[in-house]
Amino acid sequence: MSDLSLERAAGSISRDDIAAADMLVTMARRDGAAEPERLARLGMCLALRTVRDGHTCVDLDRIVEWSGDLDATAPGRPPWPTAPGPWIRALEAARTLVGEPGTRRPFILDGHRLYLARSLDEERSIAVSLRERFASRRVHILLGGPGTGKTTTVATDLVGRFQAIRPGEADPRVALAAPTGKAASRMTEAVRMACQRAEVSEELIARILREPARTVHKLLGYHPGRRLQFEYHAGNRLPYDIVIIDEASMLSSTLMHHLLAAVDPAADIRLVGDPDQLASVDAGTVLGDIALVGGRPAPGSPLDGCITTLETVHRAESKAILDLARAIKEGAADEALGILRAGDAAVAWVDPGASGRVDGLVEEVAAHADALRTAAHGGDSQAILRAKAALQVLCAHREGPMGVSGWNARIEKRLGVRPADTWYAGRPVIVTRNSRALGLSNGDVGVVVPAGPRMEALFGIPEKPLRLPVSRLEDVDTVHAITIHKSQGSEYGHAVVVLPERPSRIVTRELLYTGVTRARAKVTVVGSEAVIRAAIETRIRRATGLAHRLNAAAG
Repeated sequence: MSDLSLERAAGSISRDDIAAADMLVTMARRDGAAEPERLARLGMCLALRTVRDGHTCVDLDRIVEWSGDLDATAPGRPPWPTAPGPWIRALEAARTLVGEPGTRRPFILDGHRLYLARSLDEERSIAVSLRERFASRRVHILLGGPGTGKTTTVATDLVGRFQAIRPGEADPRVALAAPTGKAASRMTEAVRMACQRAEVSEELIARILREPARTVHKLLGYHPGRRLQFEYHAGNRLPYDIVIIDEASMLSSTLMHHLLAAVDPAADIRLVGDPDQLASVDAGTVLGDIALVGGRPAPGSPLDGCITTLETVHRAESKAILDLARAIKEGAADEALGILRAGDAAVAWVDPGASGRVDGLVEEVAAHADALRTAAHGGDSQAILRAKAALQVLCAHREGPMGVSGWNARIEKRLGVRPADTWYAGRPVIVTRNSRALGLSNGDVGVVVPAGPRMEALFGIPEKPLRLPVSRLEDVDTVHAITIHKSQGSEYGHAVVVLPERPSRIVTRELLYTGVTRARAKVTVVGSEAVIRAAIETRIRRATGLAHRLNAAAG
């Protein structure tokens, strides 16, 4: 088979991509198929890479972006065409492995996009389901940044639905869900508080929140060990009249596909989220694609009237934080840097190159960790959880001195934590794997507290704490610092957003915006001007065909 070592060395593809493509090619050759051209085999490897990088397809019109560190113009090396034509001709020639839509092949070439067959099936299913639900007004998309009133709008609509029920009619069955356990817990309490602000009776609130919010996986009855991994699907619909999904920007294409298949066609579904935040860590940018199309629906489009964008901020954050978030979202690097330089009390900038600035910030974070330890010894659950949310370090990377591991090590050193001190009072922990038995989800954050002769971990929110003995916890990490990805769905009094020392392809506008918008009272951005500017000027560009399919459906 043709050699792809140069592409592997440049990071364009991986050893596993090559092995998987070679296995498929070998199986096809046993059935008499000819050896595919080198370019076709490379395209198959790129398609296998897509899911790992968050794409649903390879966009051949942007094929140069897949070249990694490869110098496509270097003399003497095999060609990497920058136009789609040569790739399409090579792929079309590999007929036993690459088909067109509607055929049963491992890879599907749909116009200028190359898909894994399952990815195309899911994307087309999402587009068809959304088109049908838009046309029947059974889906509504609610978009907006932090503090724009998304939860209040959801609660107001629910109150209106319940108040309109005539005597003798049954209440609509409502399901609230979010991609993570942490976001689901916040969703339940946020809806409750919005109803209380509207001076709704406790009896009506109890009817609306008859079932608390849960993760989307729990809503769908996810069981990874079973042949049918989801209990609810097209053949067994969810028993709800209204399904509301918060933080929908975090839904992958695969999870959105299963969700839409499981919701009854006669039920209402509402997707709520901020399309400018980070997308799912898995493939797809479903909410972003919907927002892209919904911003300019074609005349007579079923999308018209089904998408609402909230823009006015009602929360009490500093204007400087809001202005910084807006500048980042709009890609205005000079304006964002000007706000950081201005020295507002609510917006601080720490340049790692400035002598002593990082050390001073470490001391501030360590003082918060020490206060959390003191609160843990105090035993007041609400005070402990509020102290935890007062400050959080948010890192772009996991490893390195400016990553989660480096910051955790710094803070534990300041606290005098020894390597043997696994469970110490005030240790903040994050759950790294779902536990149905304990009622914990991946991403739930807690604090270790003393409880007589043993140690316990306190999870949940101040209004609804959950205590568990640490002996029952298996999959947890320390989170004096946490990744920005893991912070989605959370809010902190002071968010310390730490960028790496050099520009990185994963440090994007969406990542920085997500970190900054976690702050309620103060944000500190740690990074050089070059890194901040590069982040603001780098957008996540995931290759998907969903926006095109929704546009086609709208026309």
